[in-house]
Amino acid sequence: MKFLSILSLAFLVPLIKAASVEIKPDTIKSLTDSGTWLIEYFSPICQHCINFDPDWKRLSDDLSTLETESNFHFGTVNCLLYGDLCNEHKVKGFPTLRLWHNGENIDEYKGKNFYEPVTEYVYDKIKSLKSTTESNKEEEEEEEVTEEEDETDKSEAVEEQEGDETDLMLPNPEGTSINLNEAKLREIAKGSVSWFIKFYAPWCGHCKALAPTWVELASQLRNQVNIGEVNCEVLPSVCKEFGVTGFPTLQMFQQGEAIKYTGSRSLSSLLEFVNEHSGPSVKDVTAEELSKYLTLKDVSIIYVHKGDVPELIKSVANQYVSTIPFYASKDKKVLSKFNLDSSSIPALLLVKDNSHYLYPATYDFTKNTKSNRDSLIDWIEKEQYPLISKLGPANHKSILQGNSVVVLSIIASHDTVNQLKFRDVATNWYKSDNSKGKNVIFAEMDRSMWRDYVLNEFNIDNDDTARVIIYNPSNYQYYSNDLSQNQFVMDEPEKLYASLNQLNQLYGVSTLAVHERIYVSTSNGFRWLAKHWFLSMIGFTILSSFIYRYLTFHGPTRLTKGVLPSYRPVDTHKD
Repeated sequence: MKFLSILSLAFLVPLIKAASVEIKPDTIKSLTDSGTWLIEYFSPICQHCINFDPDWKRLSDDLSTLETESNFHFGTVNCLLYGDLCNEHKVKGFPTLRLWHNGENIDEYKGKNFYEPVTEYVYDKIKSLKSTTESNKEEEEEEEVTEEEDETDKSEAVEEQEGDETDLMLPNPEGTSINLNEAKLREIAKGSVSWFIKFYAPWCGHCKALAPTWVELASQLRNQVNIGEVNCEVLPSVCKEFGVTGFPTLQMFQQGEAIKYTGSRSLSSLLEFVNEHSGPSVKDVTAEELSKYLTLKDVSIIYVHKGDVPELIKSVANQYVSTIPFYASKDKKVLSKFNLDSSSIPALLLVKDNSHYLYPATYDFTKNTKSNRDSLIDWIEKEQYPLISKLGPANHKSILQGNSVVVLSIIASHDTVNQLKFRDVATNWYKSDNSKGKNVIFAEMDRSMWRDYVLNEFNIDNDDTARVIIYNPSNYQYYSNDLSQNQFVMDEPEKLYASLNQLNQLYGVSTLAVHERIYVSTSNGFRWLAKHWFLSMIGFTILSSFIYRYLTFHGPTRLTKGVLPSYRPVDTHKD
């Protein structure tokens, strides 16, 4: 019996083995020495890694059969625990996906960190490697020298690719705030690279309060803007030289100029300031740089052109500096990337959800008129939201204070099951006839980040339960129950869809306090009167006439003089 138990356990071990293998410095060589490995280098505190985690788990689980079919495996390296290994492998940001084949790093994935594009990449690489292996076998049979030349070319190609990656290294690759010494600070002050720097003292209470926000700011600006900090207890004379008179002092260094930040220390205000002062509103990029930048944001806008960027594009880009990055490129490779030809440029594209949308206007982009700007802004407002918008400091106002009804998933970051369910709910909504003519946004709100907001606005306690509500910014009301007064659940999307089509029949709860409701009602009333001023004047005239007649008819004395005629009945009573 004991032997059978051991035998059964030995049989079950391969079945319960995790699809994605944890890789450590002492195991990486033995694991990757044979076969093909797709390895994710990540940090558990990286927000981008947390967002990618459900897609990675689903990917490694769904493609686990490739282990036996193609000797293809999935692995992960925790760079927070094994930083030396990640530095040795020249990992510049998180998450990074590298392809290893027979003990060699042969490629790095540069697409969007979503389930579908990574899956496509895996199958393409398996097909490519299989073709290369077969080709190498044929060449080996024909001539050994040819094989050696091919290996040399392949090695040179890999080295060239790694060199290109170094050239394309983006700022703040790890999403952390760098502790700066005197030499580095002086180099930054004279250089052209943007840095946002915090001057602080360890004993300062305001500095301690800012510390977690500063960490999150650095994470949010990974691969976008360098973030640093200077301990003024260690470098007092340097801090005095840079005009620090209180703590914390925040300064943006750009093109040799220091701009002092004096606004609110909230994350959203800091992000807005950095985005406004970290460079031009439209960034010129090459095709390779663009591939890197497109992985950073859910939505981007690209202007493909031959000459200079027109003022129309720059002026519109300034309005979205905190939410949507604008890029411009003359690189011909960008044309092929988006299936464009030279006759179709200049062209403006909006990229989201691994797809691109071409601005349909045919007029000249050089005409910076109000009608052209309004037309372009209307198009961006309509197309700017991805399938699932993850609410953050940069976009929460435009979504929760906009003109669209919001289907809001309030969910824990580790709840990958319900995250995938919500994505399916959104996908099926947009594919159905229900969505036609409906202005609806699907958004995800992380429970830990928005804990206080969720409790105050929607009266939802902080726990790990996934909740779905409908929020209508136009009337400041949210709906948590369907037509049958049952809570919305992701497993019953049909009831959610039916509710979206009949919002006026749902029981809504206002997010406003009593005095705010009075103010909003009064403001709406005045706005209506101003909008319909002609009808308002007619109504006011009629009402004034009735009031006047009432007062003159019931007045204590007969009116005999005045600009307007008065009326009093004649007393015909006789004794």
